[in-house]
Amino acid sequence: MAPLERISELATRSILLEVSCHPKPGLVTPFSQGCHKDMDYLLFLKSTAVLSQGFRSVSELGYRFDGKISDILGPIRECGIGIERRMFEVTNGINTQKGLVFLFCMLLGGAGNLMRDRIPDHSDIVKTAAAITSGIVERELGVLASKRPDELTKGERIYLEHGMTGIRGEVERGLPSVVERGLPNFEMVLKETGDLNLSALQALLALMAVVEDTNIVSRAGIDTFMEVRAMSQALLDDGGVMSSECAEGIAKMEQYFIKRNISPGGSADLLSATMFLYFVKNELF
Repeated sequence: MAPLERISELATRSILLEVSCHPKPGLVTPFSQGCHKDMDYLLFLKSTAVLSQGFRSVSELGYRFDGKISDILGPIRECGIGIERRMFEVTNGINTQKGLVFLFCMLLGGAGNLMRDRIPDHSDIVKTAAAITSGIVERELGVLASKRPDELTKGERIYLEHGMTGIRGEVERGLPSVVERGLPNFEMVLKETGDLNLSALQALLALMAVVEDTNIVSRAGIDTFMEVRAMSQALLDDGGVMSSECAEGIAKMEQYFIKRNISPGGSADLLSATMFLYFVKNELF
């Protein structure tokens, strides 16, 4: 299989495995809508089919691009807007995976560009995504004070109120939540158990404990966001998914999240990125 096809396949696989992971508190799984009354597992499968086609396009764009890496951001975003448009058509206007589109467009655009010279490893891809988005937080969020309140998106309001940079900041910083927490936890449990589902759940908890998840803040407020971080870290401190008591803790968290309308969607997106980098690391060469 050609490298561009392979990298796109691994991205799609990662997203399908994320949405298929169960249980995930507050999130859509094959057996639960979480706190999302307007979407379910089947809708995510339809949406992911759109993304899978877009992933090949954006990786090819990166491969064809011959210039400074910082200049590729605009073309990648144009491609991403097209993917988003088709996603909304398929989902009838429901935002299933918009944040995921941005995240994976940067990863795959960067990966495609690297493939002009070599087969990249996972750390190369992360560094290139950071280079593509270098300065994006200052350019796009640092100027918001001049905008009227009614012109601000939810994410922009959260930045002004709490300084949270969301997925832009995460990618620009080189995905530290994924590299330092998500991936090591995923690898640790997979080596111990061979169970992809358990490994994904462990990685999700590790991400929820550190990620600036603006989706939680938008839906439930900053205090609830801090509470989610503490709850996730407490489960990890007690042994995470390797503990016999974890299942009960996750079930209680699920009930609480549904009651409070909590959805750690940003962490879920980064779980997809975690598995993608794992598969690149172990299967791309």
